[in-house]
Amino acid sequence: MDDRGWWLLSLLAGVALVALLGVHMVVQHFDAVLRALGWTQGPPVRSFAAVAARSRSMAWGVGYGLLLLFALYHGLYGLRGILLEVWPRAARPLTALVIAGGAAVALFGVVTVVRALGGS
Repeated sequence: MDDRGWWLLSLLAGVALVALLGVHMVVQHFDAVLRALGWTQGPPVRSFAAVAARSRSMAWGVGYGLLLLFALYHGLYGLRGILLEVWPRAARPLTALVIAGGAAVALFGVVTVVRALGGS
């Protein structure tokens, strides 16, 4: 894939982030509105019981995993661009460093989400 393809992927990740963060904000921070509309019942959304239940839900787990991966790609693509403006001659090592760091964070995050889904 050429540079335009990676840039387009970054834009699509940004759009996906807006959608996923929108859902997150509504569920996490507009609990009173959702309750007034009759869309939620049970414990408050930020209670331990509600957070634990969401972390074991496959739909929320996939959402959290996608949020992590989209945010990581979008952010690291931007960071790589900034670093390349400062050190343009170090493109290969900077790109490798960003990829290695991103892969490590992605692995940690995905393992965390999968472990939460399993309940362990």
